[in-house]
Formats: sequence, C-alpha cells, structure tokens
Amino acid sequence: MTKDKIARICWNTNYWQKPSGSEGKSKNKTAYEKITGYGHEEWLLDTEKIIDGYHYAYLQAIGAHRNKYIGQNFNISLYSINNTTKERWWLGEIKNVEVITPEESKKAYKIYKKNKWLQEMIQQLKVVGADVKEFKNIATDYFSTIKFKPSDLQLLDSPRQFSHDDPAIASNYYNLKNKIESPVLLDNKFKFTPGHNKGKEKSTKSYSSGKNENDLFHNRMQTAIYNQLVKTYGKQKVATEQTTGYGSRIDIVLNIGTKEKKKFVFFELKTSNSIRQCIREAISQLLEYSFFPDKRLSEKLIIVSQNRIDKNNSNYLKLLQKKFSLPLHYCRFNTEKNSLEKSKF
Repeated sequence: MTKDKIARICWNTNYWQKPSGSEGKSKNKTAYEKITGYGHEEWLLDTEKIIDGYHYAYLQAIGAHRNKYIGQNFNISLYSINNTTKERWWLGEIKNVEVITPEESKKAYKIYKKNKWLQEMIQQLKVVGADVKEFKNIATDYFSTIKFKPSDLQLLDSPRQFSHDDPAIASNYYNLKNKIESPVLLDNKFKFTPGHNKGKEKSTKSYSSGKNENDLFHNRMQTAIYNQLVKTYGKQKVATEQTTGYGSRIDIVLNIGTKEKKKFVFFELKTSNSIRQCIREAISQLLEYSFFPDKRLSEKLIIVSQNRIDKNNSNYLKLLQKKFSLPLHYCRFNTEKNSLEKSKF
C-alpha cells in the first residue's frame, strides 16, 4: 500500500525548477543551504529532464534516512517555509514517488552528465552566486533519492499560504511525516480592506511576486497613485496590495460603489519602457484578478505605466472593449507631475 506522507522542501521562488538564490533560505550558519547558497531540492520539479519516463530528484526528507525507505513508494505532499518572512506555503502532492537505490542514483548522474544537464545546473548556480565547487563534488550515489512520473504531479497552480499553527503540519524539520490531513489554506476569497500596504511588502504576501515589480519606481508610482485617489475618493475607498484569494495581489483597488453595493476598479502598474509589453503583461493579470475562476469582481480594469499610448495600442484596447466586452482601459502615470493623468474613474 502506498502511504501518504508530508515533507518540507527548501525555499525557492522559481517553482523548484531551478535555483533562486539565498533569499528565504535558512539563516542557520551550519545549514547546508546557508553555506552553499542552494539546496538540492531546487530542481525537484524540473520535469523537462526525463529518463525512461521518470524524473529523478533529491528530497531531503528521504535523503537523511534513505536506507530506511529504499524500495518503498509514497504519495508525498509538499510545503516550504520562507525563512525571511516565516510564511508557510503549500505546494500540493506528488503521487507514486519511488525511493531509489544508490546505484540508480549513480546511473541517473551519468545520464545527466552525458546530456549536459549537469552543465546547465552549474550555470544556473553561477547565476545566483551559489557554491559551484560544492555541487561539482557531490556524491553521485546521493545525487538523486527519488523518482516519479510527471503525470503523477498533483500540484496547486500556484503555492498557497497556510497558518504557522495549523495542526496538519506538526514539524518544521526536513523529515518524512505521516499525512493526516491537508492544512487550511489562507486567502481563499477577495476582501476589500482600505489602506496602503507599501510595495516592499509585496513579495512577503504572494509567492509569485516578481522582483521586477518590487523596484523603487513601481513602489513610488503606487504610493503616488494611492495618495491621488485618496484625495479624490477618500481613504475608505482606496486600497493597495489586495489579495485575490488565489495567491496573487492587486496593485491598487478603488471602490466606486456604495456601502450597500461595492463596485471595484482594479489597477495593474507596469514599469517597462515598452507600452505594448506593459499592456501585454497587465491584461493577463487583470483578467485573472477579476474573473478567475468563474466570477466578476471589477467594473473596470486599468493598465498603468509611464508611457504615452500610441494609436496602434489605443486601437487594440478599443477592439478588445468592443469585440469581447472587456472593461480594459489605459491610464498614463506622468512622471514629471508624479500623478495619473486622470483622477476620476
């Protein structure tokens, strides 16, 4: 019988497909990931690398006691902890995980080397400033501890946060634990809460927040627009960094409705110098924020950047409005005046 287990894996912001650097890793000076700048689980979900139908990977919860588990199969649910923010994130489950022998690990290592996958992994480590020398000296019999078929991945579409005192997770350590139940996931619905949560807090609240959206310009633009809208609508009508309920956050939300019936305007801020790139990236996010999975939360979706909109991009948005009835609009942020060129929505 395949047993249900829970395991903690190292922190990673690249969906465990490649190393993401020291951010969020353990601060314990004796911890392997603190010393080297990476953990071997950072490639756990890099399922482009397949050997005879299986993805070979390292799991610390198995590696620490592999001899005990060799030959066994498990359904393993995964979670991770951001050691900087102490937030806990649930990833989902991998079914039918097989614990492999040292000999099978060595064979997998040889194939990785032959296919130049090791070279690719080394380059990824260099990019994030990790200890490449340590990786090159890895014991090949512990290169992999498990294998699984990509079709057995049953992960959430994006990691979801859960409470640090949830009884479903009884340990912080990298041990294989019996799974009794799944934790209760937080942020399960959109809730409008007036106020300004500064942009620097964004990456602590949404697993998928990109660093390019946490730059100083984005934060300055967000604060300026928030203050501008507060002057026009009042503090109880404007909010920033609002959760969608599905692991993402809306840059700015404006309530143009009443106490009895709220009507929202969502703003997505972009900082690229390409107007088309800003529109391309913002549309997908705004549509998800408002409509996923089967609802409509906003009356208007506003794309904001510092660029002047040209005729082609203006016509494009008009076509989307007319043909698909999408409530998409564009508003320029004037960097000279430090404000939106429109204040009423």
